[in-house]
Amino acid sequence: MAKESVKQRLVPLKNRSTLQLATIGRRTGTRHTVTVWFLVDGGMVYLVTSKMKRDWVRNVMKNGTVELDIGAVFKGHAKQMIHTEQLERVRRLLTQKYWAAWVGSWFGLGPEGAFAVTIEG
Repeated sequence: MAKESVKQRLVPLKNRSTLQLATIGRRTGTRHTVTVWFLVDGGMVYLVTSKMKRDWVRNVMKNGTVELDIGAVFKGHAKQMIHTEQLERVRRLLTQKYWAAWVGSWFGLGPEGAFAVTIEG
């Protein structure tokens, strides 16, 4: 039997509301885990934040190695998204998935940053 692709493994998990994100502490080097919102688009996972000064964000900025537990565990590398077109796509996906983000968008609120996670394997 052929091995499932990352995209196939993500499909049944994309509608979950949160995931457990494990990062490497930027000062301590120890593992830190937080619960965050996420988006799946094809074989990519996106993490968004309303505050770029959060610990998990600063950890990812220093060391992009992450582990995502969405009911299945994925290891990957997160990289900050900087291209306007990509960020706009992620904002649209965010407001489609999370009603709180949709309501916030009415008031001009949105994520301060986004990260694309390339999944290993």
